[in-house]
Formats: sequence, structure tokens, C-alpha cells
Amino acid sequence: MIKTIRNALVQGFRSNFYNAKFLALFWGLNASLAFILSIPVYNTLFENLHTSLLNDRLNTSFDYMWYIQFRNLYESNFSQVPFLIYGTLGVYLLVQQFYVGGLISVFNNPKKSHVVDFFYGGVKFWYRMTKVFLISLIFFYLAFQLNDYLGTLLTKWFINSEDVFWEFILRSLRYVFLFFFLGFVMMFSDYLKMNLAIKDHHKIFKGIIETTLLLKSNFHIIFGTFLSVSIFGALGALAYNFIEREVPRTPYYFLILSFILQQMLIIFRMFVRMLFYSTGVFLFDELSAEEVSVDSQEELFKNQEEI
Repeated sequence: MIKTIRNALVQGFRSNFYNAKFLALFWGLNASLAFILSIPVYNTLFENLHTSLLNDRLNTSFDYMWYIQFRNLYESNFSQVPFLIYGTLGVYLLVQQFYVGGLISVFNNPKKSHVVDFFYGGVKFWYRMTKVFLISLIFFYLAFQLNDYLGTLLTKWFINSEDVFWEFILRSLRYVFLFFFLGFVMMFSDYLKMNLAIKDHHKIFKGIIETTLLLKSNFHIIFGTFLSVSIFGALGALAYNFIEREVPRTPYYFLILSFILQQMLIIFRMFVRMLFYSTGVFLFDELSAEEVSVDSQEELFKNQEEI
């Protein structure tokens, strides 16, 4: 098991570095959407400050009174920002499904890792990836609703109790279960996407059954690999938080360093997301091949006995 996990991680890192050119594509989409979201706020700030003496003062200190006036002055403008954020987020998530289909297609055919194959796989598998994504959203919604319901139930349970210790334990377990359930849904949906793309079929129900059997037979290997990649991503985020905390906030040109660090974190997260699929495709091929070989050997033995 450990050897298989290690091989999956090694092959996953190799595939990621070999296909690092796609990171530029992912980062370009992220930067473009962030630019679109920042335009309304930038125009509003420019209109308010470009002829004001506060412009220089705000570079070194924050004026709370100006902020209150600014919010009240442009309240109608800022009321439209959440709708812009929701719309942009929807577009981003749908485009991400296109990227997922392209990545699985490229990782499944390492000898043909061309940009053309990436876009072909993205177009071919986008509808299938989107269906799986929408189904997973339903489970995410149900998980959060159940978590809120349990929180309300615990509040009513301990409302007249002074047992703080058990209240703390149960509330902590509630979030632990939520965390692992969301992780399992993400893992299952990723392997379901790989099933639909690698086996090239549209049958969601069939894919769910095959993915369930695959996870049931090889859960320790798949979960161990998934957890290892998650820990790698978490360590990177912790390193960013530690470094970013040490960066001075003044003078204002240190914001450039903070911006560079943030972009590095975004690229790192994209790399980790690619690593989930590169290791997943490797395991899917390896474990599926083992099942096929075992089944073929059993059929061979049965045929020999019949003869």
C-alpha cells in the first residue's frame, strides 16, 4: 500500500511538472476574473480620490471617517458588487469543469500531452464533469444543512446545562465529521469524473457503482494518497501564512511583495489541484488494471476447469 501511494505521488509530481504550462492558463483565468471584479471598486475609488488630498494620506494611514462617507456615498454601487461576484463565481466554476476534463484527458495519455488534446478533452468531457459537479453541490448543501441542524440541536440540548466539556467535544466532532464528509464527497466526485472520462461513457449511475466498488476495494490506497496531497497543500498554506505575517504593511510599496506572495499561493493551490487529478488518474489506471487482470485470471481458470 505504501509503495503504491509513493509511486502515485512520484508519478503525479512528474506529470504536474511536465504539464506545468497549463498552470499559466489556470492563473490567467483567475487573474482575468479578479481583474473584472476589481474594475467597479477601482473606478469608484479613482472617482472619489483622484482629485483629493486624502489620496496621499491613505497611503500611510487609514481614515475611518473617510471610509464611512465613502460607503454612504457609493452605497448603490456597492450593492451591485455581490451579484457580480456570484455571477463571476458561477462562470469560474463552470470553466473549471472544462479544465478538469482537459487535465484528465492529458494525464490519461501522457505521451500526447499537447494543448490541443487538453482543449479537445475539455470540450468532450465538459458536460459530464458539470453533471458530477452539480450532483456534488447537492451533497455539499445537505452536509451544511445537517451541520446547522446539529448545531441547533446541541444548543437546545445544552441550554440548561453547565457541562462545558462535553458541549465542546460534541461541537468539535460536528465540524470534524463535516470536514471528513466534504473531503469524501470531493474524493468520490473526482474519481467519478475520472471514471466517466477514462472509460468514456455518459452513464452517471453506472459510473457511481463502478467508483463505489473501486473505492471499496482500494479505499486505504486512494484515501492515503488523497490525504497526502491534502497535507502537502495544507503545509504550503501554513508556510504562506507564516511568511505573509512577517511582511511589513508600511511603507505601501511592500504591498507589491504581498501581491507576489498571494499569486504564488494561488499558483501553488492550482498545482495541488492538478496533483489530485494526476495521482488519481495514475491510481485509477493501476487499480483498474489490477481488477481486470484478476477477473481475467479467474475466467481463465474457470474455462480450464470446464475443459
